[in-house]
Parts: sequence; structure tokens; C-alpha cells
Amino acid sequence: MFRILTPEDRAGIELWQPLSLADRLALSDRLDAPLLAEAQAFLKAPVPEEQLTEGVIDTYARVLALCYRFGAERPRFADSRTYGDAYANCLRFADWAQRKGRLTPLAQLCFCLRLIDPDHDVSPMLADIVASQRPDGSFPVQVGFGTGDQDREALAPTLAALVAVHMAVYRQWRRPQPTLPLAA
Repeated sequence: MFRILTPEDRAGIELWQPLSLADRLALSDRLDAPLLAEAQAFLKAPVPEEQLTEGVIDTYARVLALCYRFGAERPRFADSRTYGDAYANCLRFADWAQRKGRLTPLAQLCFCLRLIDPDHDVSPMLADIVASQRPDGSFPVQVGFGTGDQDREALAPTLAALVAVHMAVYRQWRRPQPTLPLAA
């Protein structure tokens, strides 16, 4: 809703908290140089293994997806090594998510890896994701088989899994190819 306001109206709104990088990216109409430089520094920074959490990965995936505008454009980073550093981080994070059996970060990283490299083979990750689907159509927080219906905690993993499957099938988020059948 904030984005549909005019710049003059936005300036008049006082925020209670300073916005995070992901929030500022989400609210920006286009990536200006300072915001893109901040995002680039964030994406290049290595995250030590002992500091990895689902929240850290969620923030990283959100920033990366917003830089790519969820697949609508490729960001123009000043340093081309940013793409490689982000890719390496995503691979490490995906390995962490698979070892810990966490479905939401695994699905987010499946999406992010495809943003950076549309030809990246996400089939091993996708196999874990799809095999976790419950009879009610939802996906659990933890990777694995189950038959019980779930409550609202399944919302985030289910949405993340659907986005990952969509990205794996169509290789892009917007304007999917109409001739490619949904086979997943």
C-alpha cells in the first residue's frame, strides 16, 4: 500500500522504526545507486556457519529476490563478483537447509539459485520439497513425510514451496511461458 502513494505522500508518513534493507528494497520503485550498493555489500558478505539461522537465510533470500525484482530484471551490480559471491552463499545456505531439514529456506534458496543461474539443477532440493507435501496439499516446516493436516504454521512453507516449484518449471517468475505445461 505504501508503494501506491505518491512520493509527496510517502514523505509525509512517519515510520515508527527504521526500515530494514529488504523493506527499503520492497518499497523502492527502482534501485538507486546507494541502495544497490548497500544490497551488493550485504549479498557479498560471508555469513559464518555458526551464525546461520532460518531468519538470516530468510533475510538474505528476500534481499536477493528483491534485487532481481523476483525475476523481472537482473540487477546491475557495480562489482561482477557479487553474482558469484551471492551464488556461493546460496549454495552454502542450501546445504545448511538440507542438513537441518528446513523446508522454507530450502525452497527460498531453490528460487534464489534459479534467479542467479536459470540453468542451475535444483532437482535434488525440489525432490525433498515435493516429497514433503501433505495430503491436504500443504507443506510442513520440516522436510519429511507426514499425513497429518496442519495449522497456520504451514502457510510460509507452502507458499515458499509453490514459488520454488513455479520457478523450477518456468525458470522465471513473471510472464511464464504459456506453452510449457505445469508438470510438477
